Amino acid sequence: MGDERIDRHLALLSERHRAPLMHIRALLHEVLPAGDETIKYAMPCIAVQGKGVAAFDAFKEHWSYFPMSGSVLEQVTGLPDWVEADRGTLRVPLDKRLTKQIVKRLVRVRLDEISAVTNGKRFEFFDDGTVKASGSMKNGQRHGVWSTWRRDGTLVKQTRF
Repeated sequence: MGDERIDRHLALLSERHRAPLMHIRALLHEVLPAGDETIKYAMPCIAVQGKGVAAFDAFKEHWSYFPMSGSVLEQVTGLPDWVEADRGTLRVPLDKRLTKQIVKRLVRVRLDEISAVTNGKRFEFFDDGTVKASGSMKNGQRHGVWSTWRRDGTLVKQTRF
C-alpha cells in the first residue's frame, strides 16, 4: 500500500485504534489511487503533487480525519450527526466509519483548493487525483506552456499561453 513509516505508525496502535485508520487508509487509496502516502504533521497523510489532501490519526476516544485545510469542511454538507467537526478536523467515534461518498466529497473539495493557484505552478486534477493539466499561472492567467493529459496519463496536447 505504501509508506513504511505509516505501517510502523499503525502497528504501534491497539486494534481498537488501528482498525478505523486502516479503513480510512484503504478508502482514501480507493478514492485517490494517484495519491502518495507520506507523513505530514507527524500523521499518516495522502498527498498529490506534494500537497496534503487528507491526514488521519487515532486519539484516546476517537479517530480524526484532517482535510489539510481550514476551509474544506465548511464546504461539505451532509456529514453524519455523530461526527464532530471544526475548522480543520473531523472527529469520529472509534466504532464509526466515514462513507466512500463523504470521503469523495472531502477529497474533491481539497483537490479544487490545491488547483486554485493564481501565481506559480498549477495542477488540475481528475477525481482520482491524476493530473488533468498543469502549467504556470501569472496574475490569474495561464502563462507559458500548459500540458493536458487523459485520465490514463497520455499527453493530449501542449499549448503556449
